[in-house]
Amino acid sequence: MTNIFTKHPQSFDESFLAHEFKAINYSFMMMSAAVCCCIHTFFPFLFQSTASSIAYKIYQDVKKRRKQI
Repeated sequence: MTNIFTKHPQSFDESFLAHEFKAINYSFMMMSAAVCCCIHTFFPFLFQSTASSIAYKIYQDVKKRRKQI
């Protein structure tokens, strides 16, 4: 029987814990980008490209990891 908690992480050749840490890291990166966007709303001279830079870093990492499958 396939374990539903390990099937997806194994498709990336990762343990459940390693995959969990990667997902948590993405979550924190996205939350920080959201905070930067909110601040940028009121102070447009701050964080002018921070959120898009964070999004691009996440995109590049996901793209790299998908090629490994």
